[in-house]
Amino acid sequence: MAAVDPRTNTPVWTLDREWSLAHGNGILTTAGRVMFQGGPDGVLHAMDDTDGSVLWSFQCGAGVHTSPISYEIDGEQYVAVLAGGNGLPYPDIPRGDHLWAFKLGGKVAPAPAPTPPKQRNDIRAAAVTGTTVTLGRVWDAANQRPGATENTVAQNAMSPQHLRVPKGTRVTFVNPQDNASAHAAVSFFEYEFDTGLLMPGQSFTHTFDTPGEYFYNDAIFPQNTGKIVVF
Repeated sequence: MAAVDPRTNTPVWTLDREWSLAHGNGILTTAGRVMFQGGPDGVLHAMDDTDGSVLWSFQCGAGVHTSPISYEIDGEQYVAVLAGGNGLPYPDIPRGDHLWAFKLGGKVAPAPAPTPPKQRNDIRAAAVTGTTVTLGRVWDAANQRPGATENTVAQNAMSPQHLRVPKGTRVTFVNPQDNASAHAAVSFFEYEFDTGLLMPGQSFTHTFDTPGEYFYNDAIFPQNTGKIVVF
């Protein structure tokens, strides 16, 4: 989350939050300089718009994937939000049919907290052993090899999307010569590796010395994701 001064086009403050903001859980900002936003865990936050700090929170009982709204009745301000869950980006988002409206002095108790979704939307492709990841290609499972043509839109355009290797393995990330676009692979949770920009025909090698599960995506086409499991 970032607050930007439009006069200078520079951030005034930035804040890392625990959930994706790309699937409907938008932000309402009021004239009183309070921001409202819900998350997939069902929690609605009121935040100070000067620094993003949380002023108040309320459990809505299901994932919030709608933007809160504000309205006035008989001189009183209300904030309302629908909490119903969603299918994206986490498949285990708690579902429900809760419509909440808030005003100062309200006495309705929060809903019971549901089980929150996993913050990582796991990659469920079958594991493949090897030492090479081909960027911008969908894995041909029938022939156990990268697909023959470049793909920049599929979420599984990493070949293979799920690579399993023993500790100490050197893995090479390759952008094939016959790809038309630049690609890159960045470990966005653990910051284990960053290939940098790879033009067609270029490659990058990284040695995995620590067991774990490393998620990454294509920095050029970020919907393309993969994981490497080191054992």
